[in-house]
Amino acid sequence: MSKETYLGTYRLIRKLGQGGTSKVYLAYDPFKDIEVAIKIIKQEFLDDPRLGRQNRKQLENEAALAGKLIHPNIVKTFEAVLSDEANYIVMEYVGGGTLEKFIYQENLLPLDRVVEYMFKCCRALNYAQFKGVIHRDIKPANLLLDRPNEIKITDLGAAIRLDLEQTHGSVGSPNYMSPEQVRGDEVSHHTDIYSLGVVMYRLLTGRSPYTPKNLAHLYQQILNETPIAPTELRSDLPPQLERIVMRAMQKNPADRFPTWRDFGNELAELGHFEKSDLEINESEKFIALRNLKMFEEFADLELWELLRIGEWQKQPAKTVLLRENDMGDAFYILIEGGVNVTRNNRLLNTLGVGDCVGEMAYVSRKKMPRSATISANTDITVMKIMPDQLDKLSDRCQLHFLQAFLHTLADRLRIADDRVASMPGHQL
Repeated sequence: MSKETYLGTYRLIRKLGQGGTSKVYLAYDPFKDIEVAIKIIKQEFLDDPRLGRQNRKQLENEAALAGKLIHPNIVKTFEAVLSDEANYIVMEYVGGGTLEKFIYQENLLPLDRVVEYMFKCCRALNYAQFKGVIHRDIKPANLLLDRPNEIKITDLGAAIRLDLEQTHGSVGSPNYMSPEQVRGDEVSHHTDIYSLGVVMYRLLTGRSPYTPKNLAHLYQQILNETPIAPTELRSDLPPQLERIVMRAMQKNPADRFPTWRDFGNELAELGHFEKSDLEINESEKFIALRNLKMFEEFADLELWELLRIGEWQKQPAKTVLLRENDMGDAFYILIEGGVNVTRNNRLLNTLGVGDCVGEMAYVSRKKMPRSATISANTDITVMKIMPDQLDKLSDRCQLHFLQAFLHTLADRLRIADDRVASMPGHQL
């Protein structure tokens, strides 16, 4: 750049790259006194007549995560600016290059280094999933090297999903796309597991798992052909390493590793890493939600969205969650245990796992006097949700939540009607 150019307080130094929806610059942050990477979103991406609204909403959702994905193997996002004048994301600058140069036979990494990098990626993607983020575009170009033996994932979470002009199922780079992305099906963390498996295959063999004549042929191979076993391409590969990479690349998501923890643990055994580095608490919460009837129609990614906005609480018996006539706007979903519903010290009902309490705050979307007292009759686990947090969910997740909520209320009204109908002297 011939003369100094600024974006806000940042001094732009040079262009690092450019894509269909953004330009990336190296810049200087005078307040932190560090170099940063700034991704400037092209206005036409947000003004697209067909997908502009969806693109802008996704950009807003991702920007809301700025500063919240804090992990040693994820590129930090410092700031997100969304305005009529400019839209850009300020990120940590990682200057060690990408893994792209190591996917060729003449420049392969040592096996132990590949195992270490893939383990750290599993740990980071596991963490990101617990924050409700699925990457959808894992590839060597998005895996950055930082200092000796360190790797960081970029274009994840607040780093922006910039390929939303494609359908939600087909986002991704063709060589690393999963079968479900090729079909345009809904994606999940299993999609990222597949893509990281392809990255691992290339780092180990220096070859692509597929040898297509054109893009249509590549898609056909991804859907139907089993890649050549890595040991046929590289005889010094340990059989257990081949087993790991081939399991990650299974066509059926259900045949891949169930979780990032399982994938990471297999690598940990090879690399002698500490398995406990992989977080597990959020996985237990996810399983608890998955077991509730209220959420049986939710996709995995939608449940992770809910976990991100909900506050998980454990409370002892006799705890009062809501008190009659008190003002409030939070509502609760019972995960474990049960509660009593009373008014004027008279027991009206008992509720258990999967029930909602305080739901009228959700209906009215404002603080209002509580109509009853809700107290725990056992030790309980609840997920507390503030109504305004629901606005941060994707449109699809909001629709599913509203449907589940209405079904729950309908069941409760039906039970109440049955009780009234069974009362002595009741007449239609």
